[in-house]
Amino acid sequence: MYKQGEMFKTVKILILLAIIALMSKGSFAQTHAFEQALKNAKEDDKKIIVDVYTDWCGWCKKMDAESYGNKDIKEIIEDDFIYVKLNAEGMEKIKYRGKEYTETDLAIYFEATGYPTTVFLEPNGKIIEYEYNKIKMINLPGYFKPKEFKKMLNYIRDEKYKDTDLSKIL
Repeated sequence: MYKQGEMFKTVKILILLAIIALMSKGSFAQTHAFEQALKNAKEDDKKIIVDVYTDWCGWCKKMDAESYGNKDIKEIIEDDFIYVKLNAEGMEKIKYRGKEYTETDLAIYFEATGYPTTVFLEPNGKIIEYEYNKIKMINLPGYFKPKEFKKMLNYIRDEKYKDTDLSKIL
C-alpha cells in the first residue's frame, strides 16, 4: 500500500515524464515565432523553413510526425535552418518585409493553397524561388516522406536551387 506522500511523488514524476514526451515529439529546440525567426536567421546567416499548416490538417500532422520527427531531418534543420510554423488560419499579426500581415494573409502571400506547404526563405527573409520541371515555384506544396524531404532540405541548404531544376533531385 502506497503512503499518500509516495503516491503524490509518483504522480508528479509521471506528469513530468508525460510533459517531456509531449514537448519532445516532433518539436525543434529552435522553433521560433515568425518575427523572431527572421531576426535569428539574419543574425545566424541561416535559411528559414516556414511550415504552413492548419490545426485540422491530417497530412500536416503526418508530416510533423514522420518527416519533421525524423532524426536525420531534425539534425539538418537544427544545424542549417531556422524553423517556424505558420498557422494558415491564424489571426496573429506578423511584420514581414515592411508590411503587417495576419498569419492567414501571409499564408496567402506565400501562395499556400493546400496544407502542409513548406516555404523557404533566405536569411534576409526573401522567398527562395526554384524550378520544378521548368516551372517557377515559391513553395513546396503537400506532404513529403522523410527520404524526399531530406533531399529537398539538402537542395535548399546547398543552394542547388540556383542552377538545378528540382525535378532532377526528387
